[in-house]
Amino acid sequence: MKVVDSRRMAQIDREAQESFDIPEMVLMEDAAYGIFSLMRERIWEGRAALGPVVFLAGKGNNGGDALVVARHCCFAGMRDLAVILGAGEPEAESLAGVHLKTLRSLGIEIVDYSADRSGAAARRAHRLLGEAGYLVDGLLGTGLRGEVRPPLKDLIHRCNDSSALRIAVDIPSGIGDVYRPGYAAFRAHCTLTVQLPKLCLYLPHTRSFCGDIHTVPGVFPPQLTEQEDIHGYLIDESAKRQLLKPLDPDTHKGKRGHLAVFAGAEGTTGAAWLCSSAAARSRAGLVTLFMDRELYGANVARYSSIMLRPWEGELPEMRRFDTLLVGPGWGVTDQRERILGALFATGLPGVLDADGISLLARMPRATGLSLGGRWILTPHPGEFARLLGLETADVLADPLPHLLRASSELEAVIVLKGHCSFVVSPRGRYGILDGMNPALATGGSGDVLAGICAGLLTSGCEPEEAAALAVLLHGQIGKRLYGERGYFLAEDMIEAVSSVCI
Repeated sequence: MKVVDSRRMAQIDREAQESFDIPEMVLMEDAAYGIFSLMRERIWEGRAALGPVVFLAGKGNNGGDALVVARHCCFAGMRDLAVILGAGEPEAESLAGVHLKTLRSLGIEIVDYSADRSGAAARRAHRLLGEAGYLVDGLLGTGLRGEVRPPLKDLIHRCNDSSALRIAVDIPSGIGDVYRPGYAAFRAHCTLTVQLPKLCLYLPHTRSFCGDIHTVPGVFPPQLTEQEDIHGYLIDESAKRQLLKPLDPDTHKGKRGHLAVFAGAEGTTGAAWLCSSAAARSRAGLVTLFMDRELYGANVARYSSIMLRPWEGELPEMRRFDTLLVGPGWGVTDQRERILGALFATGLPGVLDADGISLLARMPRATGLSLGGRWILTPHPGEFARLLGLETADVLADPLPHLLRASSELEAVIVLKGHCSFVVSPRGRYGILDGMNPALATGGSGDVLAGICAGLLTSGCEPEEAAALAVLLHGQIGKRLYGERGYFLAEDMIEAVSSVCI
């Protein structure tokens, strides 16, 4: 499924009206009915009523959507309904104004929170918020730039203190493409986003406000929502079906590829075991791990299906290898930096993780280093920030522009790991995995991800395909183990890798 930013969504809305002659009111009706239908199916079906449904409406089209949903609730027989206007009455001739007039005619209570913030209206609004079983947020949409201001700011804080089940229409009010930590935002239990998921739902600082995200289909023409120049997409089960092709029945280990791994140092040999074991279970035919000679004797007994080779710090003969995995627990020294440069010079494709990325950050950027579209980088936000000479906070605030620039300059696929992971290619495409699994926040989890990337790359996947598949499979393993065991160790993931790579 495609992902768009707010500007592209506004363009789709305009083109639907101008090129397909769909009136704005029809678009609003279709969106609102889709939202109502999802609420009925996903939230109310089989659930005892929690209490009154209170709608929060702004003056714009997001408020209009919420008001139409309120009308559908009324027509469906729901009687305990109310509307709180967060920013005053919309213009009478606007869509929101037309729908508000209808609700008044239907006898639905309307409270203007902004008209009397210290008087009777405010007290009534506070009481409605306290009694509500459901809050439906339509205060602000994707057009917001900057921080929410009073009185909406105060209203949003009060909503977040409510015990009601909170539902956001399209996006939670207060978040947007330029959200920053500390801004007020509606904290939804679920978000019903119209037609296409919005980029702002998956940014590091905004995702936790959205709860479960569901997409409302059937509002805009597919000619607009499926265009090739929409470069964002969600990485979901459909990606696995499309990209993870069955291996030929007559394949052999040579056809599945030979991976060379450079990982592990004093005190971090576990990272080498995790990444090489994950790679061996991710379709790679052969895996050879190069480990410092002084560590070889103490570790050789741990490896059976992986070939362990001692080395003295010089580049070994690389002609028999198809791909590389460099960096997990490898250390950051001048010698390692020299070897990394020599590995790049072999022209082999590979995966660069952890200390490998820190070593890349030390290399002179003035040399115009290009990885030729063959490499996958798998940094966490701190490592990525060091690579670009930024603060981690700058990356977390708005990662995509930095990722697109770095991917283009380095000619490498970049996986930014996090509760929502980004996969960005030099062609400008980006995928998002909606992870949200706290159990994956454990030491060594990233080493497993790097190994899965490398195994898939070795077996014949293109770099962008391998990266997208890896974050998806890694996320599936995490969800399965979290459901079965609760919080787990990275080593618990290894055996599960095999079962998701089929």
